[in-house]
Amino acid sequence: MNTLARRCWLNVSLLGLVGGLVALALLEPGREQSATIPPLLDLTAERIERIAVERLGQERLAFERRGGQWWMIAPEQGLANPVLIHPILRFAEARCVLGYAVADLDLPQLRLDPPRLRLWLNQREIHFGDTAPTDGQRYLRIGGTVHLCPDRWYPLLTSAAAGFLAAPIESPVLNATRRD
Repeated sequence: MNTLARRCWLNVSLLGLVGGLVALALLEPGREQSATIPPLLDLTAERIERIAVERLGQERLAFERRGGQWWMIAPEQGLANPVLIHPILRFAEARCVLGYAVADLDLPQLRLDPPRLRLWLNQREIHFGDTAPTDGQRYLRIGGTVHLCPDRWYPLLTSAAAGFLAAPIESPVLNATRRD
């Protein structure tokens, strides 16, 4: 067999291997498709009227919807920053593949008893624990289930309270007067 024929067979073999890996990735045996995974809460962003966040060693945050806009009511008061509120509202519709019964887990070891952070969306309470050592996903307790979810919300919810206030919009007339 000459060199050209060997290279041809090698390329065909590699192409077959790549095709098999692509098929395996698309089919993901043993995993449910995301369309069949229910959202974490039976709540939509549009139905959320109140948000509260209890954080260890930090001020408590509280927000409420007034006339279609979000307002921070604790620790300070003012119009809430929509860029930071939007991801919190989307939490209700998040889907996480892995879930475990609370009775089967050691909650203190996962830092879920007491939790690192508590989030209330209306009256629904969510406890945030540690991250899993294998993939960095965060343990979240909702009712009798602990979910492993991407760690998107904890860094946001533990950020400085002042960042949740919307920046004041200054009038162009006032700005022109101040420059003179």
